[in-house]
Amino acid sequence: MTQQHAPYPYAQPQRARFKGLAIAALVLGIVGVVGSIIPILNNVTALAALVGLVLGVIALFGTKKVMAGIGAGLCVLAIVVTIAMQALFLRELDKALGTSVPENGQVETTGEPARLGFGEAHKWSTGEVFSISQPRPHTPSNEFLQAPEGKRFVEFDVTIRNEGDQGYNVVVSSLTVQHNGHVAQQNYFAGDPFPSAQVPPGGDVTFTSVFEIGSEPGELQISVQPTPFAKDTAYFVGQV
Repeated sequence: MTQQHAPYPYAQPQRARFKGLAIAALVLGIVGVVGSIIPILNNVTALAALVGLVLGVIALFGTKKVMAGIGAGLCVLAIVVTIAMQALFLRELDKALGTSVPENGQVETTGEPARLGFGEAHKWSTGEVFSISQPRPHTPSNEFLQAPEGKRFVEFDVTIRNEGDQGYNVVVSSLTVQHNGHVAQQNYFAGDPFPSAQVPPGGDVTFTSVFEIGSEPGELQISVQPTPFAKDTAYFVGQV
């Protein structure tokens, strides 16, 4: 006679701990980053990011650690950008109110767009000096992060020297790239995709950016502004 065994008990599925907190941290982080560049509104979104950071840290002890980590990271980024943008806004406001009529009676006019070659430098009236190195090929070490067919990656160094009388944070700089008249997409898995560094007067810093461009040779144009409020734009142009 065959002996029947009682069925083995099934293991209860593990409950997702702090899943809601991880989702909330991610959402608040995204809201914080989006709102961080908008003056006045970023006061509210910074508070949301601060709350999200607390929730994200708590959620790190749960089952959704990756989501919680991303959410907490976005919240930190949102707070940093907000602080930098508010400092910049107050700086520009102070200049507008305090230096609208210089001692010589002349009002500063908007400069013409500067067109430079790679390796040259451009200085803004506020003291920021930018230069772009000659672009060079970039080959990802990860085989799964290679450029798609018909595309390639190039990298270049952005060097900033602060010749002004106040500190400058590179997070507020603006940089766009075009190749053969087409918008180039930044590679956020290489280089320094989110540079953030405080540069004191007389100091300098360099970061690397990587962009995806077409495989055919052509003109590469990199536009630079030290802040969203800059009166002129520098264009670094060359064949790549």
